[in-house]
This record gives sequence, C-alpha cells and structure tokens, in this order.
Amino acid sequence: MTESANQKIIAAISNYKHIIWDWNGTLVDDVDVAVEAINVLLREHQLPLVTATTYRDIFSFPVKDYYEKLGFNFQKTSFESLCDRFVQEYNVHRAGLASLFHGVPDLLKTIKESKTQSILSAAAQWHLDEITKHFEVHHLFHHRYGIDNHYASSKLERGKQLIAASNISERDTILIGDTDHDFEVARELNISCLLISDGHQSRKRLESLSSHVIEGRRQFL
Repeated sequence: MTESANQKIIAAISNYKHIIWDWNGTLVDDVDVAVEAINVLLREHQLPLVTATTYRDIFSFPVKDYYEKLGFNFQKTSFESLCDRFVQEYNVHRAGLASLFHGVPDLLKTIKESKTQSILSAAAQWHLDEITKHFEVHHLFHHRYGIDNHYASSKLERGKQLIAASNISERDTILIGDTDHDFEVARELNISCLLISDGHQSRKRLESLSSHVIEGRRQFL
C-alpha cells in the first residue's frame, strides 16, 4: 500500500475496535495470479481469454456464477473440477506473481497495537492458514476464518461465527474488502464496510454500492 492509502485506512477505522480484513485482493495483491490461472482454463476449453481489466469487470460471488459468465459449460465439465483445476494453476503462478500490497505488514502491526483484527476469507481454511504463514503475517491476527472448501460460495456463515467469537459488538466492527460480496456480507452482519478498489473488482463497480471506497495501491491497464 502507498502511504496515502495507509493513512486513509487508518483514518477510516479510527473509531472501530475490531477490524475484519478480507484476504485476496485486499491484503495480498493476487489479481494477476487469478488472471493467469483462469486463462489456462479458458485456453483448455477454447474460450476467450481475459485481461486484468475485463476480469475485474466480471468477477463475482458466488464464483460459480462467474464461471458461467466466462462461458464454461457445467454439463461438459463440472464446476468442482474447474475449481480444482483453477487452484492447481493458482498455486503454480502465485510464487512469481502474488505479494502483499506495499506496506501491509507495517500497517497490520500498527493496528494490532490498539485493536483486534481478523481475516474473513472465502479461501479454504487450510490455504488461508498456509498463505498467511508464508507471508509471515499469521501472528498479526486474533482470528483467521476461511471456509471448509475452495469453491468460494459465501463467507457469510463464517462471518457470523467470527462476530460471535470476537466478543466485540457489531457497531465497533468494520470489514475491509475489495468486492461486492464483502459489502453484502458486512450488510448482513450489520457492520460497517470499507471497500478498496485495487483488488478483484473495479472501482466503478464498488462505487455503485458505496461511497466508502479508496484506491491508490496499484493501477490496472
């Protein structure tokens, strides 16, 4: 993250006690990984490829709907097998392309000094645990909540469990994410939401949902 983005985040969360972070596209910059991985599948199925820009215009939750938008035929290839294949390719490409946004470790350390912070992710729990350890930020979170598979349907139920486990009221909690799903989950949990437009959905899409949108960490061509 740039210093200005850090400052905007710090200012936006100043009145909250519990900060819930999304992971992919919010703390880790992995849009290029997702684009490379999905393009492998698209080539295999002779479907049109996507750029980072077009990807951010169509990516959505549940991911099954997004796969349908891309043109995959679930009668020919099951959604589950496509997800399994995507995860394989994601893991191949992430080593060279995925990284934490600039300044994330320092930002997380600063927040941890005075607030509770957690992760709520649609990634599989095992992957979330492994990847946060890989980036050496695992210890900076009080709670890390993923889901029990890698089919990325919804994280709402896990969000309810996280709120209950935190023992911090909804009015003192804010979710920071990069997609409409984060916005919808926050609304269902009755908590505030801050959206960051440098991840898996475009600024235009996010600003159609909320006035609480910040950007500035990277540019997409």
